Amino acid sequence: MFKKLKNLITYCRTIKKNLNNIRTHFILNSENKPYEIINIQLDNAYRIYTVINFKPQTQEDLKKYGYYYMDNEVKNFIREMNIELKKIGLFEYVGLSRADQIDDNSVWIVMEYRFLKTTKVIRNIILIFSTLLLSFILFFTLF
Repeated sequence: MFKKLKNLITYCRTIKKNLNNIRTHFILNSENKPYEIINIQLDNAYRIYTVINFKPQTQEDLKKYGYYYMDNEVKNFIREMNIELKKIGLFEYVGLSRADQIDDNSVWIVMEYRFLKTTKVIRNIILIFSTLLLSFILFFTLF
């Protein structure tokens, strides 16, 4: 368990430090892609998320090939993201959490730390902190 937490801290530091490099890679290489990426973000639980919007010139391919084309391009994006994560040493730490279709032209992708659910860890930390704070307040108000 402690090794997972140690790796989580390493993951958080590394991803925060290198997120701008990942963003610039996808911005620089967006011209030859059939989609554009809407700002790769990091939330408070250190999940990486983005929205992929397919360009207007690929609408015909989407209509012609359907969801197979969209799934293939999402897999290509995830493959390219894994290459970028491998460059900074986080390939084995990050896994795909979800890839949901928003509408006919957009897909929402979330990647997170693979070994612990960071949302549960943060929720537990907040719960413990708030319980301790409440107990200190009650202790000092009663005595």
